[in-house]
Amino acid sequence: MPPRDQEDDTGSLERARARLYSPDAQQPDPHLPHSVASEHSVPHGWKEDTLPAAALSRGRRHVHLASIFFVTALVFFLVSLGIAGYFFLYGGNSVSVNNIAINLQGPTTIAAGDTVPLSLTIENGNPVALKDATIEIDFPDGSRSATNVLSPYPRYVEDLGTLESGGTVTRSLKVVVFGAAGQTLTLPVSFSYSVPGSNAVFVKKTSYALSVSSTPLSLSVDTLAETVSGQPLTITLTARSNAAVPLNNVVLVGALPFGFTTTSSSVPISNSSFLLGTLLPGASKTVTLTGTLSGQDSEQRVFRFSIGTANTPTDQTLAITYMTQDATVAITAPFINATLAINGDSGSNVVVKPGSTQSVTLSYANTLATNVTNATIAVTVSGSGIDYGSIQSSNGFYRSADHTIIFSRDTDPSLAMLAPGASGIGAFTLSTLPAGISTPTILFTISVSGTRIGQTNVPEEVSASLTKTVKIATAVVLQASSLHASGPFANSGPIPPRANQPTTYAIVWNARTDGNAVAGGAVTAVLPSYVSYTNKTSGTGSFSYDAGSRTVTWNTGDLSQGTSAQGSFQVSLTPSTSQKGTAPSLTGTATFSGYDRFAGVQVSATANPVTTETTGDPGYVSSNATVQ
Repeated sequence: MPPRDQEDDTGSLERARARLYSPDAQQPDPHLPHSVASEHSVPHGWKEDTLPAAALSRGRRHVHLASIFFVTALVFFLVSLGIAGYFFLYGGNSVSVNNIAINLQGPTTIAAGDTVPLSLTIENGNPVALKDATIEIDFPDGSRSATNVLSPYPRYVEDLGTLESGGTVTRSLKVVVFGAAGQTLTLPVSFSYSVPGSNAVFVKKTSYALSVSSTPLSLSVDTLAETVSGQPLTITLTARSNAAVPLNNVVLVGALPFGFTTTSSSVPISNSSFLLGTLLPGASKTVTLTGTLSGQDSEQRVFRFSIGTANTPTDQTLAITYMTQDATVAITAPFINATLAINGDSGSNVVVKPGSTQSVTLSYANTLATNVTNATIAVTVSGSGIDYGSIQSSNGFYRSADHTIIFSRDTDPSLAMLAPGASGIGAFTLSTLPAGISTPTILFTISVSGTRIGQTNVPEEVSASLTKTVKIATAVVLQASSLHASGPFANSGPIPPRANQPTTYAIVWNARTDGNAVAGGAVTAVLPSYVSYTNKTSGTGSFSYDAGSRTVTWNTGDLSQGTSAQGSFQVSLTPSTSQKGTAPSLTGTATFSGYDRFAGVQVSATANPVTTETTGDPGYVSSNATVQ
């Protein structure tokens, strides 16, 4: 037998392998059943043993304790959730804006311009103090301080600091509020605060409503709802005092729309403002504003007027605005569109010459979708520059009593029934008076009338009118002459002039305006090649000479209405032998140019070239002008 130490070193697995491969190993009997265990079989290590009853009892107790713990935790969770929901819904000891009460008391109906007393109360119902508490009240536009009605008071802001739990703050306020009668004004109120241990800012908002029953000053605006472009439009403004005391420095301010041109006003207007002065209690004042409104068909224009008081009688800027009223006017096309043309020019700034015949044509067309019956178009002519005896019409009737040319069914049968879109032309002529009249004009006033079927299928009379002003330009007279024996200069040289010998002459220009004032007048002329400029001048204005173009220019300056100016300059003539037997020209054609201030156009005049024929000299004889 081997030693025990060696036997211990050989494992059971090694011994089993040795027996298996040994030549003396015995083979098992195949007929023996597998279920019979040999004496050498090793018992299975995983054979299950039955647990004792005490162990089973201990397992059942562990499961029961876990179930009790789970149920207890679930009940605790539900109770906590209920408590949290209660505090969330009902506040409990939490801080909430709902625990803050803001109460603003005062009158609910006021008269504009009255002093409104307000009582403000803020109560903190939270369990903690509110830090950095601030109250802010926004007042309506135009509100004023009760202590100084000229001082704007747009809002009330106060830092309340810390508002303790259960604390109350009360404030009394006064403000002067303005507004239109019937208007409801809203005063927004905002209360902001923070809480201990938080940087967040919380805000509670509310509002207070005021109704305006009346104003110290009321304003009404009366005008047409629609007008034709270019037609006269009248706006009637009525200011009334509802105050119990006189109101001083009352001002009416208008914001006039684009396209409106003021032609007249019953009260002096300054930058669209009217100073009405003092209004006694119950007194009223009416302003009538007339003008023309230009625009396209279907356009709408808004007129806005405000009434109030100014700081001083000389300052028309509103310090306090009591009421603002708007008026909307629609622009419509005329039912009969009439166009007047002077000598074919239908523009807005037509200028004609004095002492000349003018051809006038009147084109008309029905712009309505219905017939116009008994259409009549009348053109009344007025102005200081017309020869009324010269007015004649080929297809109209001239009524000399009021200088009106009438086109109707009596002169044109087509006007008895003017269908939609139908058109026609009337014509007449007139003459302007000669120059010499101050600011001469021609005014054409066109009136259109007729009958149309209205929207209620009832015939209604329709009418419209428009005006057109034509200006008459001034006539400038320019005269030019030459002198040798007389004039402003001591002239030299032989008379009659001799070939190849210089002779000097004075050229005299005279410009006169018989009508309007003329600005920037100037006369120019070109000297012939055989004439030289001596640089001697005399008279009003100033002379200059351009040697390159050989042009002499006389700047006359401004010519007042009905005045004249005269200027002279000296030239030297050296005739050629080819000019013997002739009277050579000393200048070319003289041309005047200037600006008519009244008519707004350039005006001109010309004078023929001057020669050696000095007809203004004493003892002049024609033979002295011929070159020898």
